Amino acid sequence: MAYFPDLSPYAYGREAHPNVFHIGWLDTSHPFPTGQVDVRLVKKLKRFARTPVELYRGHHLCNLCSEPAGLVQKTLPNRVVLDPACSWAVWAAPRMGNGEVRVQGETGILAAPVLIVHYIVEHGYLPPTEFLKAVSAVV
Repeated sequence: MAYFPDLSPYAYGREAHPNVFHIGWLDTSHPFPTGQVDVRLVKKLKRFARTPVELYRGHHLCNLCSEPAGLVQKTLPNRVVLDPACSWAVWAAPRMGNGEVRVQGETGILAAPVLIVHYIVEHGYLPPTEFLKAVSAVV
């Protein structure tokens, strides 16, 4: 996944997305704000993340997480599909995302990767107030 500063104009993919802004497109090489997010908003975001939009091929693995030593990537007998029970797949599953969460903000549509939930819960990411207000306003 690419890095984009919070509230920057949306520039991911090939198509234009006027009036759409990035939220939570994090990367290890860029600092990000941290703090507490209300648990009710995290629950809402988890619900939104179950039905992502703007899906692309494959999945993005959180690059803020450090992979523990000793994990094994094992394929199934067909040698094509990763065994979902192998230690690497079990570790990676909650750290992978595909798609976005989008909410209407004051200045436009706010687009966050579905990994925003992981970033908030595991890395203490604090999204901009506009995004939190927009999530709060959704029923």
